[in-house]
Amino acid sequence: MTSKALFLLMPLLLACGRPSTAVLRQQPAPVLDLEVSLPEGPGQAELKRVYLSAFHERFGRGLTADASPSDPDRIHLIVMVGSRSSQSESEAKRDRTMDQLSSVATGSPFGLIHSAVGPKSNYEQQVDRLGYRPGVLTGQVMVLRTGKPSFQEYLRLEPLPIIKRMHPLGEDARNHGGIEAEEADAVARETLALLKEKLGWVPPNA
Repeated sequence: MTSKALFLLMPLLLACGRPSTAVLRQQPAPVLDLEVSLPEGPGQAELKRVYLSAFHERFGRGLTADASPSDPDRIHLIVMVGSRSSQSESEAKRDRTMDQLSSVATGSPFGLIHSAVGPKSNYEQQVDRLGYRPGVLTGQVMVLRTGKPSFQEYLRLEPLPIIKRMHPLGEDARNHGGIEAEEADAVARETLALLKEKLGWVPPNA
C-alpha cells in the first residue's frame, strides 16, 4: 500500500470512530500485514529491505508475507519512520560552549555551575554507552483494519526509547550500514514493545 493510498483512506478510517481492538488481544494473536514507509532518498530500497528483515526477525510468525490485498479482514501494521538526523561531536561541543557563554553573560550561578560540570544530554550519554553516534529517529505506527470490526490505532515512536534499545557494535560493524541495521532492529523492538504495552498484541510463538 502506497503512502498516497494511505492518505486517501484516512478520512474513511477516521469516520469509523474508534471501536474495540479486542481482536488484537486474542490468542493465538492475529498476524499483521507489514508496510514500512521511509523517507525518499538514495539507498531507500536497500534500507527498506534492512527494516523489513529486522521486523520479520523480531516479530517471527506475527507477520504475514502473503496477505491478499483484497481481504478486508487483514490487519495492517504500518510503520512510518521520519528523516534520520544526528548531531556530530563538534555540534555537541558547540552547543555546550554556547551554554557556557550564555551562563557567563547572564551571570546565573546555577548556569555557571551547570556549565562547569559539563552535563551531557541523554543523547550524548547514549553515545558514550554505544561507542558510536546513532541517528535520531522519530515515527508513527498505525494499526488498522477496514473490515469488521474496523479500527485504527496510532502509536508514536520517540527517539530516546529507540536509541536505548540499540547495542554497542564491534569495530568492524561501526560503519554507516552497520549503524543503520542496528537502528532498524531498535525500531522493530520498540514497535513490538509498544504493541504489547498499548494494544495487548503478543506475536505467536515462533
